[in-house]
Amino acid sequence: MRSTGTVVTRLGDLVDGQEAVCYAVLAKKVRGTTKTGKPFLRCVFRDKKTSLEAPLWHGDPLLEVAEAWDEGIAYRVEVRSELKLNFGMQLVILNIRPAADGDELEGYDVDELFESSAWPADELLQSIHQRVDKYIADPHLKELVVRVLVENDDLLRKMPAASAMHHAYTRGLLEHMWSMSRVAAMLLDHYGDCYYKDLNPPLDKGVVMAAVVLHDIGKLKELAYSPVEARYTKEGQLLGHIIMGRDMARDAARNIDGFPEETLLCLEHAILAHHGKREFGAPVLPATLEAILVSFIDDLDAKMNTAVRYRMDHKNGEEFTDKVWALDNRRLYRGIPVEPGAPAPDLDA
Repeated sequence: MRSTGTVVTRLGDLVDGQEAVCYAVLAKKVRGTTKTGKPFLRCVFRDKKTSLEAPLWHGDPLLEVAEAWDEGIAYRVEVRSELKLNFGMQLVILNIRPAADGDELEGYDVDELFESSAWPADELLQSIHQRVDKYIADPHLKELVVRVLVENDDLLRKMPAASAMHHAYTRGLLEHMWSMSRVAAMLLDHYGDCYYKDLNPPLDKGVVMAAVVLHDIGKLKELAYSPVEARYTKEGQLLGHIIMGRDMARDAARNIDGFPEETLLCLEHAILAHHGKREFGAPVLPATLEAILVSFIDDLDAKMNTAVRYRMDHKNGEEFTDKVWALDNRRLYRGIPVEPGAPAPDLDA
């Protein structure tokens, strides 16, 4: 395919004061007014790795034109990048139009615009099912987890774990569940088999693994899937994924004859308490060993995903990342890169 000669720049590669051609998706338009009552528009453009804001202030000739721009659409944008104190890199739009047939000659690649998990859905699901089989001994509980996974297979293969923050990309929810199940397996082997052998009743490994897999299942109803950015449903706004997830688990249990009440109670509690603290949105605080373990695993996996993604993002070109809101506004040291080439981990390891 012959190039047109135009150099296309990724959003994350822009430097202060640069004029460039970029391809990006309009992820969001937010209308507002200044303190003096003047209208403005915050446009957020994103590609696979980076989101940047393009504010349109009163008097900008594009402010009225932007009303016709559609969220979720890929655009060819000519921009000037400006590094703003306290706001980071922002875009000044010089020219814009929807991406069109033939733009591939210039370097447009739709696969560069939408981020997704690096792990295939089939492999993630197979790995999760193997741990469900290994760590959930109670047949009723195992049936519940498998039923929920099978009944929601289509959405699980694409739903992000959040609209922002951790695992906020296509298939991110499934990746989060898989990662947590791996961590849970290691901790269950340690705390459940090796360490506290005299604990009676013993740590319920089945409840922990079931809650790890189902703790965020309510996000399938809390969010409406989009490859650009998942948005909250009406029910998600009014109820939230924690309550909705507990209800999904409870409804599944009602359709399984003889489901043990104590097991269901402990599973519901672990789902309800998985945010760990009331200020983080937990309706109840963890009051069982199983719920404590699930909440710590969830917090660890979410924070690690956020931290790793910030460290991998080189848009500020410095030794330290931008401030990470989820980590108390700390800036993370990026370290000295090593040569690539390490093999990918075995999902079942």
